[in-house]
Amino acid sequence: MNMHDLDTLDQELRSLQDDVPPMPGDFHAGWMKQVEVEAMQKNTRKTSWTRILSVAAALVFVVGGTMLTREDRLLRSEARDDYAYTTSTYGATNGYSMRSSASYDSYAEEEAAYDAGAGMVMMAKVAGDTAAPAAMEETGPEKKIIRSASLTITTQTYDESLENLKRLCEEKGGWIAYAYENANSARRSATLTMRVPAKEFDSFLQGAGDTGRITQRSESADDVTESYYDTKSRLETQQALMARLQALVTDAADLSDLLALESQIADTQYQIDRLQSSLNRTDSQVDYATVDVTLREEIPADSLITKEKTLGERLMDAIETGWESFVEFLGDMVVFLAAALPFLVVIAVIVIVVKIIRRRRK
Repeated sequence: MNMHDLDTLDQELRSLQDDVPPMPGDFHAGWMKQVEVEAMQKNTRKTSWTRILSVAAALVFVVGGTMLTREDRLLRSEARDDYAYTTSTYGATNGYSMRSSASYDSYAEEEAAYDAGAGMVMMAKVAGDTAAPAAMEETGPEKKIIRSASLTITTQTYDESLENLKRLCEEKGGWIAYAYENANSARRSATLTMRVPAKEFDSFLQGAGDTGRITQRSESADDVTESYYDTKSRLETQQALMARLQALVTDAADLSDLLALESQIADTQYQIDRLQSSLNRTDSQVDYATVDVTLREEIPADSLITKEKTLGERLMDAIETGWESFVEFLGDMVVFLAAALPFLVVIAVIVIVVKIIRRRRK
């Protein structure tokens, strides 16, 4: 390109520059303001989404926690209605223990181990004078059977059936050792633990079946004859030992022998009391059988279909049911928030501290 061409190009560029209108004085300020407006709108949209997500997370937390609280409460209520009472519970409540023959043997072994270690001080003196207990007669001992039963009865006449059960127990010569009634649900229920004479056990079960419809029934019979007479034999041995020890007390001249005898007498008396208490407890369980009865109210099926509800009645029932559910939900929500309050306080403190640190950094 020669010099003439360069001059021509330069003139053309200068003419283009002269044709460009001058930039307004407030152009830069307007452009900066537009940038700030767009940035604020973006921050506003971001803040709106942040608030929406925060509110949604809070709702999920509160509603979810409330539903879990409600489910836990319903499960506990159903567990109470099922009346899953174990044998150990009845023993703790009623003051007696349903001991099977296996556990009774374990108890007898414990007693025997204690007896073997006790009385070492004076046993050498009285071993030759203490006679062994007489052998059991060939005819055999009286059987010791612990009988028990469990019944689940449903009835449409709940009040009448409950009174009939109580009256039947009294007529058979028994008593009610435990009673619990749940009248807060649509179907009322009651749990009774009754002690009836063993000779009236079968007739009582038959009479209880007449108070309603038996849906569940179980019976058990524990033979504790061997353990019972083993305990009785050891009791007789201890009683014979006690008689001999008391006789030796009158002949003891040395103070040390007298003190040893007194200690042995105390240990022997303790063993006698324990063995006698065990026999008394077993006699009570043998003489009086245990019957656990769960009585449940049954709503007649025909009452549910005899009359079809009108639209207005259905709407009122729906409103009432919805309101009751809403009130229960609010109650469960309050319970949940009360339980979650310590955690919420800790989270709030952490959020406040983080915000303060961010502001200081800015």
